[in-house]
Amino acid sequence: MVAAADVIVVGAGASGLSAAIEAAGAGAEVLVLEKNPVAGGSSRLSVGSINAAGSVLQQRAGIVDTPDEHFEDMDHFMGPFAAQENRALRRLLVDNAADTLHWLMSLGLCFYGPTADPPHRHPRMHNVLPNSRAYPYYLSREARRCGAKLAFDAPVTALLTDAEGGVRGVAATL
Repeated sequence: MVAAADVIVVGAGASGLSAAIEAAGAGAEVLVLEKNPVAGGSSRLSVGSINAAGSVLQQRAGIVDTPDEHFEDMDHFMGPFAAQENRALRRLLVDNAADTLHWLMSLGLCFYGPTADPPHRHPRMHNVLPNSRAYPYYLSREARRCGAKLAFDAPVTALLTDAEGGVRGVAATL
């Protein structure tokens, strides 16, 4: 069996489903291949919290916080790994965490908090309710609403590359 799509996403965790939502929302025909019988990946197994500075939940609680403070507070977590850290990636994370949280909330996810997460100087931990399984539920629902096709029990067995080494497709068990 051959399945074709403009975009093939490997994995139906939070990142894969988010990519599928964005691609389908931009008009692409999207196929998501997931090796497991359900969506979720490691996101389904996570604690489900998101640290974000400047969120609407912080604002409602009267907490004044900024991505710059969040960026600085993350130094406390690095320890011996500080020299290996990608600070540009950290900057991208803290500058977009609140918008990501708000986007997830727009899909129907509910969060408790923010709660304290020392050594962060402000409460900025937002915990998904009722648990991390809410991520695949709401993200899968939105991906389908946008027109993405989700295939479960469909492990990818190989990446198909062109002469220059670029990935042009996948081999999968459907």
